[in-house]
Amino acid sequence: MRDPVTLCAEAYAGWHSSWLTALGLRWERRDGAWRAVDRPPYIYLAGITVAPTATEEALADVPGSIGDAWQRLDLEPHGFRRWRNEPWFYRAAAPAPVDAPPELEVVAVRTSDEVAELEAVSVRGFGGEDDVVEPGTIHPPAVLADEAMHMFIGRVDGRPVAASMGYVLDDAVGVFGVATVASARRRGYGAAMTRAAMVAELGLPAVLAPSELGASMYRSLGFEPVGGLTIWSTGGPAP
Repeated sequence: MRDPVTLCAEAYAGWHSSWLTALGLRWERRDGAWRAVDRPPYIYLAGITVAPTATEEALADVPGSIGDAWQRLDLEPHGFRRWRNEPWFYRAAAPAPVDAPPELEVVAVRTSDEVAELEAVSVRGFGGEDDVVEPGTIHPPAVLADEAMHMFIGRVDGRPVAASMGYVLDDAVGVFGVATVASARRRGYGAAMTRAAMVAELGLPAVLAPSELGASMYRSLGFEPVGGLTIWSTGGPAP
């Protein structure tokens, strides 16, 4: 078993690799770093340290923001600003008895139309209720070709209100994109969607980088902090 921070970094790199591949964008791994070759949409990182030995020089020229999984880099001399710090959370493999509220239908994404539905509700959950995006702009249906990517939609009365994703490695599951639209929050939907994204039936530990607002919910599910992630940006919007 790799150490928790390495699992976090590898899950981040795997999830980003999957979406960039689906978008037809190139990426590479070298010198302890994962790097986007083509500029990705701003919601994605363009560089991630996947080993503590990664250097500033290995990432200084990437076309976008950088996630430093061990918080060791100083990228200011290369024109980056420290945008924010996030904790890494880890949950050991264990049953996750979180039942969905009875009105919430948790649907595993299997079709192109469902990918578009997930993309739309994710945009609304992370932004505003009226936010929209051209289908396939950030989450194209080509991602269905990656068996490691597990995606879920939460519906109430047939309407999508929440989303989540789990990226499965050999020895952990990375939880990503847990979002609930503003009008449906504080009803237990986020916890239920996290439970789905953990793919708990595989018996693997789970890792994630929570927002400040979501941290207490993840703690209630058994996640604990194990390190931190620094996100560096060159300006403009960051992930």
